[in-house]
Amino acid sequence: MAYELNERQHKIIQILQNNSDYVTAYDLSSQLSVSTKTIYRDIQKISDYHLKNYTLTKKENLGYLLTPNEEIEKDEQVIFGSSKERRINLLLYLLSIAPMKTSLQKLSERYFVSQSSIINDFNYIETEIRPYDLRLLRVNNGTYIEGHQLSINRLMSVIIESFLKQSGDPFSQYHIPKFIEEVRNHYNRLFEIKKFLHEIQEEKEILLDQPVYLTLFCSLLSIIEKHINYSQHINREESFESLEKQSKAYLITAELVRKVELHYSVRLKDYEIKKLYYILKAYKMTSRFLMNQDTEEIMSEKVMELSKQLVKKVSEKIGHNLEEEELLRDQLTYHLHAMVYRLNHNIYIVNPILESIKTNFRDTFKMIKQCIYEVNENGLFVRNLTDEEVGYITLYFQISIEDRISKKIPVLIECTSGIGTSHLLSEKIKKMFTNIEVKRIVAQHRIKKDDYDDIELVISTVKIKSIIDKPTILVSPILNDDDKQKIDQFISNYYKRKKAEVT
Repeated sequence: MAYELNERQHKIIQILQNNSDYVTAYDLSSQLSVSTKTIYRDIQKISDYHLKNYTLTKKENLGYLLTPNEEIEKDEQVIFGSSKERRINLLLYLLSIAPMKTSLQKLSERYFVSQSSIINDFNYIETEIRPYDLRLLRVNNGTYIEGHQLSINRLMSVIIESFLKQSGDPFSQYHIPKFIEEVRNHYNRLFEIKKFLHEIQEEKEILLDQPVYLTLFCSLLSIIEKHINYSQHINREESFESLEKQSKAYLITAELVRKVELHYSVRLKDYEIKKLYYILKAYKMTSRFLMNQDTEEIMSEKVMELSKQLVKKVSEKIGHNLEEEELLRDQLTYHLHAMVYRLNHNIYIVNPILESIKTNFRDTFKMIKQCIYEVNENGLFVRNLTDEEVGYITLYFQISIEDRISKKIPVLIECTSGIGTSHLLSEKIKKMFTNIEVKRIVAQHRIKKDDYDDIELVISTVKIKSIIDKPTILVSPILNDDDKQKIDQFISNYYKRKKAEVT
């Protein structure tokens, strides 16, 4: 470092080294006859100095501890090395407890910095959250983030996605702003929740798609922070139907709750448990992994009517009959069933490629949005319709709307969920390879043998074992140069083979 520690800072280190337990800022200030603000500044200097063989750690309400590096406990939080790290941590904390209020004093104690530093952090955060339609409000009884839950989830998802990317997670579809991407995230709760979700997927043999995974992640973080910090004053959220305790969705929820309660030594409230259950039940409606047709009707007449009317309305708008397209009708109806359940239970999933959909399929998006609002007039089928959900519906119609061009190589795109990046991948393939016709996009868990009947090539974004012998090319969702070369080679060989068959 460019600076050396002063005499008082060395005394702080000596005091901490001579104590096997935590020492508060107040105790240090009393022993050294300085203010706690001075101690906070000194601690930050010591943290920046990077002590050899020791790590400076803290626990809320307990104080500071110098710990030999090999003895750091998993629930201790390393003092932040920069104001940028602290600000991202503070921002995510404020998002997770929204709309609950907190005070300057509590945040000063939480992050072991002066209140003036927290105020500077607030000024920084206010600027960065504006593009997300969020506001940081400072009132007489505290500070909090104000905004729609979907807007809160959007920003939380971006921060969580950045963390997952840093920790080696393979999927990354969000545009991550520089102020988030450039900061290493040390929020302990994120490591813990990632572990819970990883274990639950392995133990229950399920694969959560990205929107569901991030929705669960955001909800768990919010539940845990509110429960730990506001257990006596938490705002009770709306509760809907009772839990179906024999369903797979409930069994997975119960195990997830057990892990959380055991780790944090807490008891979750009924409405907190129901929130997680609603998310997993909505996922169940589009996932074969969780379907339980013996105990619950999967489709409702009302949703089937919504699907029918929407297809009819879109057909009228484009002047082309889509009502006889069975694949569109089936896939759309499955999606709408989950969408209606989500929105009617105040579950707001984030669509990570919404801006790409609006850019690439602008006219289709506007038309679909108009159609669904006309069909859903006065909330006939669903309440609180969001652009996120309209974006997903747009993808289902996009391929059906396009004119089919004959004499092309018929291709099936196989993916994890049947929506999202697979549709953007389809557009890239059609633009880059004029010899290819994308016949359909199918989620891996929904694939049927007859889906391959009129297909010459399978392009997959997941490792698969096909149920029928068809050429398969495994590609990245971003379609890199190696992927393009493999597809080019197949096209070349395909036409050579066809020519040989004719001659």
